[in-house]
Amino acid sequence: MRLESALIDDHLYLFGGWDEKLKCFPRNEIWVMKCRGPERERKWMKRLAGGRSIPPSCWKARCVVLKGIICSFGGRKKDGDCLGEVYGLDPKKMKWMEITTPAGGKKPWKRLLCCLCAIGSRMIMFGGLSGGEEIPGDHLQSGAKQIKKFYPWNNEIYE
Repeated sequence: MRLESALIDDHLYLFGGWDEKLKCFPRNEIWVMKCRGPERERKWMKRLAGGRSIPPSCWKARCVVLKGIICSFGGRKKDGDCLGEVYGLDPKKMKWMEITTPAGGKKPWKRLLCCLCAIGSRMIMFGGLSGGEEIPGDHLQSGAKQIKKFYPWNNEIYE
């Protein structure tokens, strides 16, 4: 199903993905389960998220949690196009928003199946595919080799 998941406190959030017929699930449909407490309370609940910028349905996207917001990036739409936008879901308000890069910053490359990490208050990404091709220049370490280049989302370059 290649859906996205995030754990905040004791709640697990699932969204996106597709079914066996490659039907993409709408990303305003959020499934939430409380992971602690009596077993009888551990049930999946379907919640609908609103907001001005609901991300398009897709699969193979990635997400991380930053400051209580579930940040989702990339993925592939049913027509095969890759996404390059970052969206945030506020789980308390169940509202989506589009997250823009800092002023003067470059937008991330469109991609799917990348590695997305939260480090402090920053989201960084590397690797992945764009239209079936590997994205060049994004590598941290290969075997015993040292870091060559790293292009995180905030456009810093380490060599």
